[in-house]
Amino acid sequence: MDLLKCMEAFVLTVETGSFVATSVSLNTSPQMVTKYIAFLEKYLGLKLLNRTTRSQNLTEFGKQYYQRSKLILGEIAESKVLAQQFIDEPKGRLRISAPVSYGHYNLIPVISRFMKCYPKLNIDIQLSDRYVDIVKDDFDILFRIGQLNDSGLIGRKLKPFQLIFAASPSYLAQNGIPAVPEDLKHHQCLIYQYVNRNKNDYVWPFTVNGKSCNLPISGLLQTNDTSALAIAAIEGLGITMLPESMLIEPIKQNKLLPILQNFLPPAREVHMLYTADRQPLPKMKMFTEFVTNAMS
Repeated sequence: MDLLKCMEAFVLTVETGSFVATSVSLNTSPQMVTKYIAFLEKYLGLKLLNRTTRSQNLTEFGKQYYQRSKLILGEIAESKVLAQQFIDEPKGRLRISAPVSYGHYNLIPVISRFMKCYPKLNIDIQLSDRYVDIVKDDFDILFRIGQLNDSGLIGRKLKPFQLIFAASPSYLAQNGIPAVPEDLKHHQCLIYQYVNRNKNDYVWPFTVNGKSCNLPISGLLQTNDTSALAIAAIEGLGITMLPESMLIEPIKQNKLLPILQNFLPPAREVHMLYTADRQPLPKMKMFTEFVTNAMS
């Protein structure tokens, strides 16, 4: 028998003073109310009510159990209200991890629009190019660029991430415009240093004759900050390879010129990842659907 239902019947019986009135409130019979209280007394091993044909009175234990039962049922009711609030409106905190450049130029504008729609939601977004474990590092959602390993996470595919090549008009006027990737050996390339420095820092990807290939590059400036690379390119220090979303505005303003457009590397896959949940909270459901619609 449902213990909470028995407690509810007991509390109502005390407050109404009648099994009949309690049965009406619970939409059941007086006999069922009697069974509820009898079960509760058997479960507890103590009497709750002293009953006669004309009256019923709480036992000493029954008085204390009544007060405790009211508190418990009140907490349960408040918990149900809280749960309904989460169902009705997204609130709480979402902790998100994304690569630095992608976060700055692709994700933050979308998150800004989302937060204006749902102002009670707290977003904690950590931007880093290091590998993040969603469980160990306590994140709700990850954004990953590149092919996925079988992580057991749910993944939503977003708009691909395209890298492009660009340089300032002054640099190209002084050093010439490279016509093919091999021409870069005569140019200063602005090099991005990955978290784990290795020889791949000095290799750029291209598409040549429909096939992907990597070619070595060199340059005097290297940094682990993509914004610094963009500024260096605008200042005429060399050629950069950066996300298209990051260079759109400088190109529109003629601060940079796109080059080698027929040799761009293949666009890289982007996924939004999160753990499986049969009943996701509204904040997760709303966010993932919003981002999918905005960035697919």
